[in-house]
Amino acid sequence: MSIKLKQYLDDVFAKYEDSRPILELKDELYQDLQEKLNDLKSEGYDEDAAFHRTVNSIGEISELIETIHAKTRELQQIVGMDFSKSNLQNSDLKSVKIHEGKFNYSNLQGSDFSHSDLTNSSFKCSNLDNSKFDGADLTGAEFNKSNLKGASFKNTILNHTVFKYSELAGVVFDHQSFEGTVFDYSGLKGTSFRGAVFKNVSFKTEVKKAIFDGAVMDKPTYAILKGYKANLTNVTVI
Repeated sequence: MSIKLKQYLDDVFAKYEDSRPILELKDELYQDLQEKLNDLKSEGYDEDAAFHRTVNSIGEISELIETIHAKTRELQQIVGMDFSKSNLQNSDLKSVKIHEGKFNYSNLQGSDFSHSDLTNSSFKCSNLDNSKFDGADLTGAEFNKSNLKGASFKNTILNHTVFKYSELAGVVFDHQSFEGTVFDYSGLKGTSFRGAVFKNVSFKTEVKKAIFDGAVMDKPTYAILKGYKANLTNVTVI
C-alpha cells in the first residue's frame, strides 16, 4: 500500500464532502492507481519515478469529481420526495435538502438527519427512536403520532414545527429557541427545556413533569403552561 499515493488522493478529494458516489470514485481510483504503481515498480522504476508516472497517467480528474459532486447535490435537493412506508433504520441522511418530504409510517430508528434541511416535511406514525436532528432545519415540519424517545435536537431550528400526539419523554431541548412551535397532546414526561426561549408556543398536554428551569417565554406561552400546571418557579416572562 502506497502511503504517498493515498495522501495524494486525500488532498485531491479534500474539498468534497464524503458522499457515497465521491467515496466510491476515490476508492476505485486508488485501486487502479495502486495497481499501475505496482506494475511500474515491477518494471524497474524506483518508488519516486513510479509514483510520478502513476499520477501523471490519470490527467485532470477534478472535472470528473465536480460532475459527480454536482449530481449528488442535485439528488439531495429534492422537493416532495416520498420515503413513506420504508425501513430506513440507521440511515445516513446527513446534510440532505428535502423540502416537503414525506417520512410517514416509516422505521427511522437511529437515523441521522444532522444538518439537513427538512422544511415542511412530514413524519406521521413513524419510529424515530434515537434519531438525530442536530443542526437540522425543521421549520414547518410535522411529527404526528411518532415515537421520538431518545432523539437528539442540538442546535435544531424548530420554528413552527408541529409535534402532535408524539412521544418526546426524556428528550432534551435545552437552550433551544421556539417560535410558533406546537407540542399538543404529546408525551413530555421528563422532557427538558432548560434555558429555552419560547414565543407563541402551544402546550396543550400534560406538562407537570416537563422541566422549564431557566426558560424565557412570552405571556401567551406562560399562560398556557400555567393552565396545564407546569412548574414555572424559575422562568422569566417577557
